[in-house]
Amino acid sequence: MSSFLLEPVIAACVLAATSLSSRVVAWLPLTYRHVWLPWLQTLAIGLLLGDALLHVLPHALEAGNPAESALLAAAFGIVILIAIESALRGLRPSTSGVLPAARMAVVGDLVHHAIDGVILAGAFAAGPAAGYAALLAIAIHEVPREMSGAGALVALGYTPGRAFVLSVGVALAVPATTLLVQALSLSSQSISTVSAFAAGTIMYVALANLLPAAWPLSNGTRRYAPALGAMAGLTFMAWLARIEHHH
Repeated sequence: MSSFLLEPVIAACVLAATSLSSRVVAWLPLTYRHVWLPWLQTLAIGLLLGDALLHVLPHALEAGNPAESALLAAAFGIVILIAIESALRGLRPSTSGVLPAARMAVVGDLVHHAIDGVILAGAFAAGPAAGYAALLAIAIHEVPREMSGAGALVALGYTPGRAFVLSVGVALAVPATTLLVQALSLSSQSISTVSAFAAGTIMYVALANLLPAAWPLSNGTRRYAPALGAMAGLTFMAWLARIEHHH
């Protein structure tokens, strides 16, 4: 394999390895886990919204697609996930205590990682410097998102070990789609459209799955946990986006 092909694949594997940070959730003692899981779940809402609106969607717009086309692709992403959730809800109910929102979160995470691979491949097509810059930028976003995402999966019914395995498993979509983009030689406009589509799916998971599942946890002293957690996640992503803009 030539260095032109090898570098993006290695970078994609490094990016996929950030999913190992989700193991932190499994290491949390049980008593602390009950305290922190609701906050990790609400933090994931803000991180996903910030990722979609301040990272993925702007990337789609910068690639040259008109705003109307990008927003239409994002809307299709939302509609497609509505269709997927409709199909999942028609299946036999789970007896393991895993909520439908948990399965949708896994689907959304898979799509998210797939788009990371697309973006990474597109960046390396512009040159190694752009590729490694994209790797660093995405990795910085991924570590907190992986930890909070795994926490959300546990809060929605998965065991910590299962949440870790799923987090690592869906992360393999990063190198898979990086190789696929290289094989298909997708244009920057195609990558832009796919990125906008992904932004829609990410927003759907945050607002249609994670947020409704967080409401039952927000009682008593945690009444404002969804708002505070989402604001914290969104603020963190806005800070990262500001740093990226200046560099």
